[in-house]
Amino acid sequence: MKLKIHSCGVSDCPPSWNWITASSGFADYDLWTVFRGRGKLISQTEEQTEFHIHEGASLLLSPNIRYKAFHEPNYPLLVINVHFDFLDDNGTPIYPKTLSAKSIDDSEFMRSLLMRTVTLFNSNREHDACTYLAAALTEFEMSEDLTSPESDSVWTHIVHEISTEIDSAKKIPSLAEFAGRYGYSERYVGKMFAKLSGISFSDYTRNSRISKAKTLLRHTDAPISVIAEETGFYDACHFTKAFRAAVGISPLAYRKKP
Repeated sequence: MKLKIHSCGVSDCPPSWNWITASSGFADYDLWTVFRGRGKLISQTEEQTEFHIHEGASLLLSPNIRYKAFHEPNYPLLVINVHFDFLDDNGTPIYPKTLSAKSIDDSEFMRSLLMRTVTLFNSNREHDACTYLAAALTEFEMSEDLTSPESDSVWTHIVHEISTEIDSAKKIPSLAEFAGRYGYSERYVGKMFAKLSGISFSDYTRNSRISKAKTLLRHTDAPISVIAEETGFYDACHFTKAFRAAVGISPLAYRKKP
């Protein structure tokens, strides 16, 4: 199928934002993808459907349906949208798709596809923009269905974000800080992290710190006190004790090991 883009853009929504379409909706399709924030989108059909939206949520909004959306003011949405038509061989709009919602696992890849779509369309390169939109729609179709906020697909995304930050940040946020960021209780975030990663938050954090320490011990001449600071331990004594408990030997012995 061919594609024709009508408009596209990036919406960095203010805290007071909400969205209500005309009663008849809009005449074309809208690929509507969230890259920040939390909220809800409601389709007002005979069977009203409510979607919990968050980073990675992507919806193909079909024509002639009224939509309402709002977000949590403390977690405002950042959305990229593309209004377009599917065309038959004669260039006539066709309507092969119904309303659907997906949870995009690799949101950065999806974001790059959609940003290229927007940039190319605004540069009067619609054919090239449609090529990137087609790739984004393929990514959309390959993704898992978007379900409730407690679903494993949503939590897989959250746990991936948490573990990535643990592995890359010099100062690792506490479980309580992550819980506050995502709007859930500390206990529940810890439970879901353990369920999906197979290891507790504290054990994962410790293993990540020890892994970083091993790399620094093997590949740098940094003093133990510096490595302790770099890996988030209170001091050299705390680091040495934790390292010995995890590895079975002291940091100095590990460094000297062939």
